[in-house]
Amino acid sequence: MTKPNTTGLIEKLNSFFILLSVFFLPTYIFRFNISAYPSNLQEVLIFVSSLIFLVKIIGERKVYSTIKNLRKHWIISTFIILSTISILTTDIIQQTYFLRHLKFIFFASVLALIFLESFTEEHTQKKAINIMGLGAVATGVFSLIYNILGYGVTQDLRLSGPFESAVILSYYLTPFFIYFSIEFFENIKKKHNLLLAIILGLLIILTRSMGSIVGAFLVIVIYLLKKSSLSILKNKISKTALIIATILILFSAIYVKIVPALTSKNTSLGEREQIWKTSAYLLKEPTTVIWGLGLGQFEEYYRTESVKVLGQAPLDFNNPHPHNIFFLFIFEYGLLGLFFIIACMYRTIKLINNSFDISELKIVVAFMLLYFFLHGMIDSPFFKNDMTFLMILFLEIALKRKGKK
Repeated sequence: MTKPNTTGLIEKLNSFFILLSVFFLPTYIFRFNISAYPSNLQEVLIFVSSLIFLVKIIGERKVYSTIKNLRKHWIISTFIILSTISILTTDIIQQTYFLRHLKFIFFASVLALIFLESFTEEHTQKKAINIMGLGAVATGVFSLIYNILGYGVTQDLRLSGPFESAVILSYYLTPFFIYFSIEFFENIKKKHNLLLAIILGLLIILTRSMGSIVGAFLVIVIYLLKKSSLSILKNKISKTALIIATILILFSAIYVKIVPALTSKNTSLGEREQIWKTSAYLLKEPTTVIWGLGLGQFEEYYRTESVKVLGQAPLDFNNPHPHNIFFLFIFEYGLLGLFFIIACMYRTIKLINNSFDISELKIVVAFMLLYFFLHGMIDSPFFKNDMTFLMILFLEIALKRKGKK
């Protein structure tokens, strides 16, 4: 058994490197090779965190109990089981995409596991999520400076920073905008939460991602109508104002996204129509419905099948995901994957709707998940270095079987 002083040091190092990993979650953009292995800074941080965690549990003689706890972390276990079934039942036609998705799931599951095993109390988990949120603010500000300096500037001048697209950035920022907003509404004396929410809100607006803007607004409105303890929101006038604001936001989204699609197919909505049409065609194959296409295989199938389905070249051949969360999970994992994500949605909505005696953290995280599900109807980049971890972690925290006050 390790000495008390050594144990305390390892404990502190373990917490520090986990928090470092989650604060710098988007550091996968810093890519390099370790010999012949393609890696990135995020993977290195997770690897170091894992080594320290391993030393910690060996010193505490908790290796076996940690492995047993995988049964308690049923979201992580389910992703592992579904991925194993997918590997055994599907043909891999694009090895690179397959390995990339396998890495996403592996590193996300490892980080989520050591996070949950290290921060077992809700107050420590909440502190860690606060740090994750500060990391999101730092990432957004860095992205803004990056674009202002002339790097990675898009033709439509949307805030995207060093990321693949503005949507990828907004998808990462929005859950934490919701988090800090709700934290402020729950305790309006903590003005720093309002400041952080405003910063993130402005950054999200600069991405001009209507999915993020509308999704975040709807989640906040649902929260205010159902959960907020603010007395001003308990009268009919305030609720009516919120409903009117919601209608205006929705009409704005229709004007910006849907109306242009009626006159031109060369729009983001037109591209999604092509993707969904091809996806529906792929599901005509019974084996695809049952087992899926395989981990990360959608992009290759879309590239080879879209011309035949559409009768012309698509607007973009490179689409790593089908822009719909239901399509995504059935293509990755088949019917089992579809049932899994539907069950997660059902339990999340049930949690929000029946939140009596449920801990504050679970409720806040449930609203963050609600955003994922809403935006997931039109964008589904959940199998990425950062988003896979966030989805697994949030599902674990919100849908944990225990957690009542």
